[in-house]
Amino acid sequence: MTGNVLNIVRTDGSAYVSGPDNAQEGTQYIDVTAANGTAYQDFTITGPAFPAIFGGYFSSRENENYINWTASIEIYSLPSHTLISTSTTRAFTSAEGFYPQQEAWHLVYGFAMLSAGNYRYQVNLGDYGNFDAAYLSPDCILPLKLNSFNGEYLNNVVKLNWKAEKQTGFSHFEIEKSTNARNFTEIKKILPSNGLLYTFSDPDITAGTIYYRLKMIDYNGKISYSKIIRIHTKAAFQFQVGPNPASDHLAISGLGKHGSIRIVDLSGRTLLKKEVRTQAILIDASFLQKGMYLLEYFDGIQNQTRKILKQ
Repeated sequence: MTGNVLNIVRTDGSAYVSGPDNAQEGTQYIDVTAANGTAYQDFTITGPAFPAIFGGYFSSRENENYINWTASIEIYSLPSHTLISTSTTRAFTSAEGFYPQQEAWHLVYGFAMLSAGNYRYQVNLGDYGNFDAAYLSPDCILPLKLNSFNGEYLNNVVKLNWKAEKQTGFSHFEIEKSTNARNFTEIKKILPSNGLLYTFSDPDITAGTIYYRLKMIDYNGKISYSKIIRIHTKAAFQFQVGPNPASDHLAISGLGKHGSIRIVDLSGRTLLKKEVRTQAILIDASFLQKGMYLLEYFDGIQNQTRKILKQ
């Protein structure tokens, strides 16, 4: 690659005070010697048109007089120098000019439809920028690999979690939900993040069995699906308390079959705790002083709280 105001830095794993101690790929990378710069490689395409994926890795150089900059890669048509495609971007800030942030490499990538002709692959770096591992290839790789997809029901919420890798060229996830494992409906779109671990909580829960799957879509429209996971849920309870304000007793209804009741004051001190095995119960409240209290009910899965006022 050629360009302007650039250095070739060879590290071989040895300490390098002005940048990462290791290249992203291989043993060397380029950095900028002035306020900003570009590196480029001209190339020629022969034969029929094809979709291509391109990208590279950027990192930050260490310096106390840091200037924020944005990394990107562009594909130009030559000789007209017409812009064909621009990659994703990565904004670098002064916080990333110091260890350990400046040891990290960040991928940017894009897509272009290339027909026969001449082109330029151009890397745009700001002050204190590094670049490594340029690539351009036919878009024939899988955009994402899903390592795991699981879920659990807790406190009347289904929490989904999954782990992915190889997100190059990946657009987004769509979380789909079903009650029969055949007809699925999208409930949430999740964009890819720098991390590879994802979580999502679904509060819209009904009693019974719920099925979930991930629909995975890349930038070229290719679609793949995760396995289907099955989650067993319980009906949400909504218990009632009366009268409120209270005088001598509290009538509590709408409870589950098994659970516990606790009355606490606003400082968190427990004043009463009682195990219950019925869906309704009458509690003596005459021992309470005038004021505000919290009535808590826990059925073994979820906890609900009501404020009560003693007259």
